[in-house]
Amino acid sequence: MKFIASILLTIIAINSCGDTKENNSKTVTYYINSTKVACEGVGKMQCLQIKKGETMPAGDWSNFYGSIEGFDYQQGYTYKLLVKEETLDPAKVPADASSMSYTLAEVLDKKQDPTFRLHDIWALQAINGKDISSETHQKPNKQPTLEIFVAEKRIAGTDGCNSLFGSIETLTETQLSFSKMGSTKMMCPSMKVPNAFTEALSNTQTYKIEKLNLYFYNAEGDEVLQFVKVD
Repeated sequence: MKFIASILLTIIAINSCGDTKENNSKTVTYYINSTKVACEGVGKMQCLQIKKGETMPAGDWSNFYGSIEGFDYQQGYTYKLLVKEETLDPAKVPADASSMSYTLAEVLDKKQDPTFRLHDIWALQAINGKDISSETHQKPNKQPTLEIFVAEKRIAGTDGCNSLFGSIETLTETQLSFSKMGSTKMMCPSMKVPNAFTEALSNTQTYKIEKLNLYFYNAEGDEVLQFVKVD
């Protein structure tokens, strides 16, 4: 009887250890945003932006300071993942390391972020529906261009006279607006196009891309700017 009891106790101990290990881990659904953001961990770094839940929760993205083993992140794509979260034994974790480990279990979905179609250099063709080619030949004026940095949420370029720069305030599949606009202060023989261009940028609320053309619209839905993609 003592021998049988000893065997039973051993089996219970083994099962108990297995349950403890299993209880230390769980599989969670992660949503991963299409861009990383600057963040502060041990030092300056780039963080993934995540949300957790069976369906994507509303609200802001959260910075993820760790890494997901086995996950090959590609900027410009959104992901839905199954991630195994495991709590590590504190006694075996270095003082400056995380007590959690994250391992990719499965990629459930991967989609290209449509806003990344904006990530390019665009040459201005028209303002408020009027072609601007005849207005850009008074040197040192040149054709205005706009470079859109989707991942960094900023813009740069030239209004035809001055270099310009700014931040992207709103960006969705259809909405686009800018803030913190600035430029150099050189005066050119004609400021008609530069002034109209910067005013139209400040009034932009939505956009549309058709083939190689980009259109900006104001709050009333009127076209304010038209661009063509620069090869």
